[in-house]
Amino acid sequence: MATTPPDAAASSPAPLSAIDNWRMAEHWPELVTALTDQSIETVSSLVRGLDLLLTKGRLTPAEYKVLAMPAERLKHCGISAQQIVRFQSGRVRQSHEKIDLAYLLECVLQERKGEMAMLGVTLRRRLKAVDILIDPTLGFSLTNAMLDWGLPFGYRIDWRLETTDGQARLWMKVYSGDRVIPGSAVVEDNIHWLLLSQIAASDGAVRLERSLANDGVELVALFRRTVQVAEEEVKVAAAQEVPMDSVFKSVSGAYVVVVSGDAALRNDAVSTLKRLGIAVDGVVDAAQAREALQGHVAHLLVLDTAHHADALHLLQAELLSKQPQLLFVEIGSTDTSPHRLPPTLEAATTRIARDEVATRLGSAVMFALSRVM
Repeated sequence: MATTPPDAAASSPAPLSAIDNWRMAEHWPELVTALTDQSIETVSSLVRGLDLLLTKGRLTPAEYKVLAMPAERLKHCGISAQQIVRFQSGRVRQSHEKIDLAYLLECVLQERKGEMAMLGVTLRRRLKAVDILIDPTLGFSLTNAMLDWGLPFGYRIDWRLETTDGQARLWMKVYSGDRVIPGSAVVEDNIHWLLLSQIAASDGAVRLERSLANDGVELVALFRRTVQVAEEEVKVAAAQEVPMDSVFKSVSGAYVVVVSGDAALRNDAVSTLKRLGIAVDGVVDAAQAREALQGHVAHLLVLDTAHHADALHLLQAELLSKQPQLLFVEIGSTDTSPHRLPPTLEAATTRIARDEVATRLGSAVMFALSRVM
């Protein structure tokens, strides 16, 4: 009696499903992103709750400080992890612009002045104006990360910026006082050092050195790509008929539009941002802003809401619906409390007072751009 041959389909191995090929090692950036997004959102909700309790008198300022400071540290840690993943991905667009490194550092220190005061940290600096070529948001992130790395070691921080052997040398020393800092703490690859290392690697012309001193710790960032060095490289490239794109990266940087009916304020804001190497246009009102944005993709708008605030908020909502990643810095009056915005606009908006344009606009814009560029 003949036997029935087994079904060929049943005897062949089953095809591998997508999950069978999945490996965690290939997806760690997604894990970090998911974890940090959730932690930052949770901490932000916690801080908003603490703000509400403080406003209602349920917490004293001292109690608020005790609870809010650890939350803010956790939030900063999450933001650092996000930045590491973003820089490591290699998809960060860089535009090497001529930047006054002393001014860039001063923007960072001014932005975090309130935080330093709350922590009881004393800052001293001796900064020589040095022009370097670096992506503005990357430079802003680097100097911020240097400060974050040093904060755990003490409460007095000195900065010094100078040129040596054609390089810009940014030196930071944190004095530890009576504390004894083990050498192992200085060479530990914590979240802040990992971020610093990734930023330096992304730029390609920054070298970092950390060391333990008798009375504290020191961190040095050496920037090889100064304007002086770059000019020499251009001469060499021209002599050797090397295409300029091999010397500088020719990619687009940030584009910002300043909207203000106050000519003096508008000019001051535009000049401030140009000093940071940011491509910026100044316009009078919402209608001119729409014209400026035709054929251009802006990363951020600076809005002076002292006049025609409703028209500017309508512009915000209109642009945000088309470009969800767009950010805003709102310049408000110093004598009125900030108005409430819809949650979507509120999340995309940083507010500064009118009398803070000279001291805070540059840092506010750089901090915002560092999250999206």
